[in-house]
Amino acid sequence: MHKKLTAIIVDDEPTARAILLTHLRQIPLVEVLGDFKNAIEALTFLKTQSVDVVFLDINMPEVTGLSLGKLVHNDVKIVFTTAHREYAVEGFNVSASDYILKPIAFDRFEEAVAKVQRELALEQNTPQANTHLTIRADYKLYNIPLEDILFIEAMDDYIK
Repeated sequence: MHKKLTAIIVDDEPTARAILLTHLRQIPLVEVLGDFKNAIEALTFLKTQSVDVVFLDINMPEVTGLSLGKLVHNDVKIVFTTAHREYAVEGFNVSASDYILKPIAFDRFEEAVAKVQRELALEQNTPQANTHLTIRADYKLYNIPLEDILFIEAMDDYIK
């Protein structure tokens, strides 16, 4: 079972925000925490609230979506929703999860949400760094703390 995603919408066009909100309401695994008409309002919100994903327009007055994308925490996923295909490379340079061109069809939007869910699931299942080296000797397995190892020497089929 997937964890419910928390999301915000940032777009200066009221119609675009309404369409995104309608799309998100059709996806039960997403909870919309807010929609904002500019990046400054969104940034103020993000200072006190955490979200999983930001659906973000690129071309906005004052602070652009690209600028906001550079300011949000790395653990927040960004899906750019824009009419401007010429910013796609810059969008992915901000580590965007997806880049959707307007007008946004629901099935394409749903794909973007699924992609964000997969990325978050992969990040949560990433194994932690090893703290031990496991070796076999004398028909037993030994866990040796990495901090206790000074050097390792290879000797054909053996290590010393």
